Amino acid sequence: MEEKRMNEAESLELITSMINDSRARMTKNLGTPFLIWGYTTVAVSICQAVIVACVEEFYPYLWGWFAIPVVGWLLMLLFNKQEKTVTNYIDRCINALWCAIGVAAFILPFMGVFVFPSVIMLIGVGTATTAAVVKDKIVKRIGYAAIFSSLLFPFVRVLLSRLFTLEQFAGRERYLVECIIFAVIMFLLLVVSGHILNYKKRCLKS
Repeated sequence: MEEKRMNEAESLELITSMINDSRARMTKNLGTPFLIWGYTTVAVSICQAVIVACVEEFYPYLWGWFAIPVVGWLLMLLFNKQEKTVTNYIDRCINALWCAIGVAAFILPFMGVFVFPSVIMLIGVGTATTAAVVKDKIVKRIGYAAIFSSLLFPFVRVLLSRLFTLEQFAGRERYLVECIIFAVIMFLLLVVSGHILNYKKRCLKS
């Protein structure tokens, strides 16, 4: 009977260990893609704001936003080449989710919709879903907060239109303000989430 109890205890310990190992492996380097895309997006947003503030005709420089997918994918290829790990079903689902979000975010500028809030909503959905899978409540809340923060853009437009006339606040100034807001939200959404996920990964290892 004592041997049977010992075997049951060992089995439970083994199952618990396997679950913890699976969770640790699933969250391994999960925060790094957030940091890659987050820092790239913030850097390009700041560059766009600086260009708008310094250059009279900034419309040709709008193509600079496409530096995000180019630089992001190059850094991701380099990262994936260095970190060759076996993927499971959950990993593939998360990758498929973010690939679909990336394609949608790439197409949005060509559709003439409100790009900034739409991109934030997409990234927020991806972040909240990923956090739900890995059971990270803080990052999940950040994702949902980002989704609601997309309402800030129409609110800012209405507020500025009430405070300033069209001559005082043209498309140039509005675009500058939106670039700054977008950079701040993406920093909180991706960069902060990435650091939180990597910190949790180090805690799981220890």
